[in-house]
Amino acid sequence: GINAEYGKQWYQRRVRELFAWLAVLSAATALWISAVYGPYDPTFKRQFIYPFPFVAVMLFAFVSLVTILVRVTRLITRIDASEELQKDILEAKEELQKLGIGLKTQ
Repeated sequence: GINAEYGKQWYQRRVRELFAWLAVLSAATALWISAVYGPYDPTFKRQFIYPFPFVAVMLFAFVSLVTILVRVTRLITRIDASEELQKDILEAKEELQKLGIGLKTQ
């Protein structure tokens, strides 16, 4: 049904995202290894090339934390909106019953 199709699309989207992240990670790793073994000044390597994996992990952690905070904030807003919508629906049902219009509830 509809839910199965949505689940399949969701899964395919996640797999595409995973492969995109793996491709970026592989390319970054290849570039870093080529820079480590490249003909660069040892001082340049010490200052910029060797710390790159640490900086990349720290940047990834920062982006992950910001993403989590944003999604939690949006979730709280959605829960509040959902509760308000449920109240509005109950009020509308009560008004319709007062007018003599019956609704079938599921």
